[in-house]
Amino acid sequence: MSTNRHPIEQEELMAYLDGELPANEATKTLSHLELCPECQALAADFRGISQDLMAWEVEVPEAGISLEIKNALAECFQPREAVKVSWPRLKNRVMTRRWIWAGALAIICGAVGLAFLFTGRNRNEDRSTAYPSMASIEQYLMPDRDAEIALARSAAPESISNDAKVLVLDWRGYETAVEGKNGFVCMVERSWMSPFNSGQFWNPRVRVPQCFNPAAARTILPLIIKRTGMVLAGLSKAQMIDSIKAAYDKKELPSPETGAMCYMMSRAGYLSDSLGHYVPHLMFYFPLTDKSSWGADLPDSPVTLNPQFQGGPEPITEFVIAVDKWSDGTAAPAM
Repeated sequence: MSTNRHPIEQEELMAYLDGELPANEATKTLSHLELCPECQALAADFRGISQDLMAWEVEVPEAGISLEIKNALAECFQPREAVKVSWPRLKNRVMTRRWIWAGALAIICGAVGLAFLFTGRNRNEDRSTAYPSMASIEQYLMPDRDAEIALARSAAPESISNDAKVLVLDWRGYETAVEGKNGFVCMVERSWMSPFNSGQFWNPRVRVPQCFNPAAARTILPLIIKRTGMVLAGLSKAQMIDSIKAAYDKKELPSPETGAMCYMMSRAGYLSDSLGHYVPHLMFYFPLTDKSSWGADLPDSPVTLNPQFQGGPEPITEFVIAVDKWSDGTAAPAM
């Protein structure tokens, strides 16, 4: 993968999927994956191969295989310590046992003529075009209303979400399921809040628990409500973009209010096929501003520019800061 086109190396992508990147590097990887179909497909390939390897049971035939290959297979499955490797830009990174097995098994399977590893690539090929249009509305809805309420509340610590208003999605759009007391609003975002050019825009599996503070509830939530309404009305992407531009020009949609932010600390969310649950983080919203004002994306900076609205019709700049705990207080995997 050329770094001229991609700011992350394949080794970094594998480390990200294994939970080995520091939080600031992980958020930068997320920002790139959001908009790069090639890296999304590659991440899906890595995940698919890993899942196949974890599920595969090797059966050594009684005949027709050499003693050398039998011994190699036996050695492959012997417990072994994790090996430290030095990748460019990943000094002293510990490669997990899963990836060591992947390399070893690829060699052994090649020797015995097994091609099953490559079927994962065929199944996952070009995930960016897997959702070319909207699925049936039933696939985006959660039939269990209580489950959606619980998922929405999982976006923030209970000290915040227990007194927050909760919205749930139905055929007509978002509606209030629980009235709140503290001005916060929790909900489960769907895939159509992705960038308009994202391959995940129509992914019905996406479930993103969010909890907006009062400022964001007043100035970011209206955008989500509008996008959702247009989706359910059957508008095309081009129509939605034009409508959003017009709404901001006419001041029908407000600019982000000072202090607008959102909690995304649920361990049960699903951001995309390539990202999965991702990491717990906070999001901060501003009218269009240069990322240098926050030092975003600089070396060792914990702040990353979220590409969600970059190049879109919304005049919004969004920054992300990863945190080290899920909303339930448990430690998140080291990144």
